[in-house]
Parts: sequence; structure tokens; C-alpha cells
Amino acid sequence: MYTSTRKKLNIDASEAIIRGISEEGGLFIFHHIKPFLFNKNFSLLSYQEMAEKILTFYLNDFTNEEIKQVIAKTYTAVNFKNKIIGMKNLKEFSFLELYHGPTLSFKDMALTMLPNLIEVAKVKQNDCLETLILTATSGDTGGAALASFGKTDNNKIIVLYPIDGVSYFQERQMHFYTNQKTRLIGIKGNFDDCQNIVKTVFTSMNNLRNIKLSSANSINIGRLLPQIIYYFYAYFKMVNQNEILYGESINVVVPTGNFGNILACYIAKKMGLFINKIICASNENNILTDFFNTKIYNCNRPFYLTNSPAMDILISSNLERLLFIITDGNYKLVDKLMKDLKEKNSFYLPKQYHSQIDDFLAYSICNTETLFYIKDCFEKYNYLIDPHTAVAYGAYLNLKNKLKGKTLIISTASPFKFIDTVNEVFKIEEKDFTLAEKIAEKSGNKIPDVLKEIYEGTFQQEVWCKEDACEKLKKLIGELDENC
Repeated sequence: MYTSTRKKLNIDASEAIIRGISEEGGLFIFHHIKPFLFNKNFSLLSYQEMAEKILTFYLNDFTNEEIKQVIAKTYTAVNFKNKIIGMKNLKEFSFLELYHGPTLSFKDMALTMLPNLIEVAKVKQNDCLETLILTATSGDTGGAALASFGKTDNNKIIVLYPIDGVSYFQERQMHFYTNQKTRLIGIKGNFDDCQNIVKTVFTSMNNLRNIKLSSANSINIGRLLPQIIYYFYAYFKMVNQNEILYGESINVVVPTGNFGNILACYIAKKMGLFINKIICASNENNILTDFFNTKIYNCNRPFYLTNSPAMDILISSNLERLLFIITDGNYKLVDKLMKDLKEKNSFYLPKQYHSQIDDFLAYSICNTETLFYIKDCFEKYNYLIDPHTAVAYGAYLNLKNKLKGKTLIISTASPFKFIDTVNEVFKIEEKDFTLAEKIAEKSGNKIPDVLKEIYEGTFQQEVWCKEDACEKLKKLIGELDENC
């Protein structure tokens, strides 16, 4: 059963998935993280079989048949043509590649599943209303959500993104997946502005009659749960490949901005997975690094546009779930801390909880260092990584003396999504798809099939000012509700 991070509730998984966010602004979360029973034989499981084990553990009101149905509709040859995940094993560490889905980002791992979870959840809740997915993106969530929800029958989706805060390819990709069921709106602001607009609208539109609001952001628990799967699968794949012994603890490095992907790793650890340290890797927007080092979360700082744009975030929504977990479900305290954040732009973690985040280490990497680590990884290992993965790789190198055992570095996006940044390694004087071809040739990588179509597409931007975006969005949703 599920509750809110800010209010005592007791609801089923299906209701939490449909609603997306609690009416008072809290995020849905399970009451407690129970031990998950597993053994060495899990190393023999396929990704689909591992998914079934994890989802059965958390989807309390889903039947086994419904879970199998969701998995079968998610991990298809259409969504994952060659493989679901990849792994590059090196001597001291491994890269976990989570970018083999349709939009070349780790967001595909969950967002290809979320529409299928919502479909089943609506049946279970006797919900016949059309669902309007409202989501903010720092680049990758938008493309993955548009690709997934744009193909469903009973859903519409509106995506907000910072007009100057995504890469050229990310923006083209989002437009590539738009259709008559989708709406893509650029906001003159940053990701936090987009996210605040979404949260404000969620908690203020309670009079809709014909549509129901939900979210594709990791604020939706249905987005977070599938992310737990790949941490378990990766660990047992390393066992199967004789990279580690069963029961041997590993470290995990996660590049993160909104704290969803790394929270899934922490939940896996709390379930019993053999994880030693979890390294929070940040770019120049190093608010999370500062939090883990000082126990103060302080938004009173400059906001930077970086070459790892998916991490250009100052308000990390999923940190709220971490606070709930480490305070043993103290929703009153979490509510107070979130009010402090809204009113003062900062909060302090009470001292009695400091030891509860000792599982984490944190390190930040600047723009110049990101370029250096892309080049360093390629020159040392002939392995090309995107700038977000470079942040994680750099954090690992700077902290490795504090780590024991093998380390897993989470690779969150294909380098071909960020070819202009990656080109700092090669200095090729070409643009767009021709540049991608040249980088593929020099790096020995295959160009993802969808790349050429995206670069050849044309699009027109719809741009709103952040100051009046809330009212315009409410009006738009109201019109959709009336015409539904």
C-alpha cells in the first residue's frame, strides 16, 4: 500500500499511478521498504523475468497476469530492437548502458512501461476518463514520454521544456515525436520553472470532469518502480559474467539532477541488494553534492546551463522521497522541510538523520572537466560516452580511493544525442547527421537508426513566458476538458 510524503494515506498502487501526485503536493511512496528475497539463481533470470519479480513485489493490487501483460507490451522488439541494456566491463569498473530504447535515453526504461501500467490501473480503478499526461522535462523525459504516450489510445500529453535548456538534438527529438495527441511547449525559463508550473497546475485543477491529470515525471511512482529493475538485473549480470561473486558488494555511480534514477538505486539497496556506496554525481548545478556534504539544501545559488543539460536542475523532486525514507515515514517533518524550501529556498536536515545518508558520496564535475573525461574515457578505453555519463565517470575517478570493490557507472544516454559536445574529442568540421556519421566512423560505433529521421525533420516552436504559463496551461487544460 502507498502513502504520501506529506500526508498519511493508504491507497493501492493503481490509484497512486493514476493520480501521479497527491492533492497536497506530496509524492506517493510505499509505507516501508521491505526486504526482498532473492538468491544466486537470480543471475539466470532474463530482464523480463527480473521485472516480474520486482513489480510483483510493489504492485500490490495487480495480478500476476496483469504484470506479465505490462512486461510483454513494454519490452518489445519495437521499443528495444537489439537489447534492453548493455554492459561494458573494464578492470575496476563497468558501464551500465541504459540507452538502447527508442529515444536513446535511460528514461525509456521506465517510460515505455508507464503507459501500460496506467492502462491496467485505470481498469482496476474503473476509470473511464481520458488521461492527460502533464510533464516537465530537462530534455530526455520529454522525448521518451512523447514517444510512449503519443502511441496510446486513451491518453493525451503536454510537455513543458526550458527553451534554452536542452540540447539541439533533444529539442528536435521531442518535436519528432509530436502528433495530434501531443502538445510540446517551450518555456522561457529553466527546468525548475517548468516543474513548478506542472506542480502548481496539478494541485489547483480539482474541477475537471472529463479528463484526469497524471504525470510522466519521476514524481509518478509508476515511473520510479521500473527503474529499480535494472539495478538488480545489472548486479546479477555481473555475477553471471564472473565480474563479481554473489554476495560481493558493489558501488554505483549515478549522474543525477532530479534524483529519480539514484533514488531507485537506494531503494534497491534498502531491499537488500549488495550495494556499498552510492555516488551522487552532479554537474556545475551541484546542489545535491552540497546537500550530501553539508546536510543543507540551498537553492540560493546561480543556475548554470551546462553541456550535461538533463542535470541542469536545482529543485530535485525525488529527494523528498529520500527524506521520507530516512526519517522512517515522518511525513510531518517532510512537509515542514518542503515548506521551508518553498518559503526560504532552503532547508536543513535535522542532525539525528545525518547518519542515515552515509550510504551516499557526492562529487560535482564542471563543464571543462566533462569534456576532459569524455576524451579521457575514449583515449584510455576506446569507449565513447555522453556528457552525463562523463560526469559520473569523472566523479568515480575522483572518489575511487574511497571505494572498495567493483564499481558500476550508470550510462544514461547515447553519445549520439550530444554530438556537438562529444565532438570536442574529435574536432570534426561537420554538422548534424554528417557529423554523427563521422563520429561513428572514428569511434567505431553504429549510428542509431532513428538518428537520420530526427535530423531531417522540421519543426516550429511554441514558446510561453514563465510568468503567465500557469494561467495559459490551466486555460488549455480547461478547453481540453470541455471538448473531450
